[in-house]
Amino acid sequence: MVGPEGAHANATGISGLATKTSYLMFLMYALCKQLKNVSIIIFNVKHSDLLHIHENPTDISENHKQMYEKLGLDVKPFENVTYFLPRGYSGCADSDDPPKDANCKLYAYSLQDVYSDLNLLFSEVPDPQFTIDAFIRYVRVNWQSGSVIFQGVHRDQRYSARANTWDTLHKVSDEVLGTSIYGFPTHVTPPRLKRELRRLTSHSIFVESRAPNEVFLGDAIRQNIKSGNINVIDIYRLPTISQPFIIGEVMRRIEDLYREQDLATLPNLLIFIDELNTFAPSGDTSNPITEQIIEIARKGRARRTALFGAQQFKSEVHKQVWGNCTLHIVGRTGSAELRTAPYGELDEHTKNSIMNLRQGEMVLSFRVWRYPIKVTFPKPPYRAPSRR
Repeated sequence: MVGPEGAHANATGISGLATKTSYLMFLMYALCKQLKNVSIIIFNVKHSDLLHIHENPTDISENHKQMYEKLGLDVKPFENVTYFLPRGYSGCADSDDPPKDANCKLYAYSLQDVYSDLNLLFSEVPDPQFTIDAFIRYVRVNWQSGSVIFQGVHRDQRYSARANTWDTLHKVSDEVLGTSIYGFPTHVTPPRLKRELRRLTSHSIFVESRAPNEVFLGDAIRQNIKSGNINVIDIYRLPTISQPFIIGEVMRRIEDLYREQDLATLPNLLIFIDELNTFAPSGDTSNPITEQIIEIARKGRARRTALFGAQQFKSEVHKQVWGNCTLHIVGRTGSAELRTAPYGELDEHTKNSIMNLRQGEMVLSFRVWRYPIKVTFPKPPYRAPSRR
């Protein structure tokens, strides 16, 4: 599951019936107990579903307890869990039912933190003429001593400005941006660029400077990738334009960690991303967020890093992501989806079985098995929040 022969797991199926998240959480729990030298990163994308994994379960049946006993596993919640919650407008956590009596940290982003990652922030903005890309490269190249200096000359007139926060960057005049980046003060890109920048940084996680109780998420996760540590990152309440940036920025910091440290000193790493089709959609290779996820999928076996992904329709996920998976998990799925390319290795008998699966039943296809198998599994051993 975590290399070097194989890596990655992908779960797919109809929402609510397939119990994709429950199976992957059970699988990660089992791996964590069996392998010992494991660290986990979990992105919470649905309400508070994964914000209470440190709490004791309240609804484990006797049948499920017997399953755990047969597997040699304790019915105990995850330990050493750190929750990273987005900063709200009041300076408190902007989370749905945030965890109590837990190790929680607020995360936020100043321009000082991510000046070199602006391509991730603008990843969803169309840029056919690469004019926004020119701005991103200018900031990255000209950032010195905690700020970026915009300067240029047009017709003997000098234009210049300095920016070191989101607010001062918003206030750089169109003429200064136009002259320093594009060569003349009346260029059409700066007004659009500033509109997009304001839209993308309008949420409260983007701050002028972080408070003492707020962390830069990428660095905090990187420092916490240690054996036995579980990191849960809540992005549920964030706008859809911000969620890919957060995932991409964390993935980039993990890449930096692999480049700078000896792999032998790092634990096995499990990364769980639900709604994977949102962040690595089919056919999209130009998006830097997708590129970061593909990089994890391609190199995971050699690095002992496993990407655990879930989505309703695997056909909507990039081929290089699901194509690199060793374990494919399929819950109840419709016939139209089963006719698509990701399920080409399944025979008709297996596909008919998948269409009639009950809740809590999964079909597993593993690379070294001759045939898929159907399994049932116990509920993950933590408190699942009730939603009415």
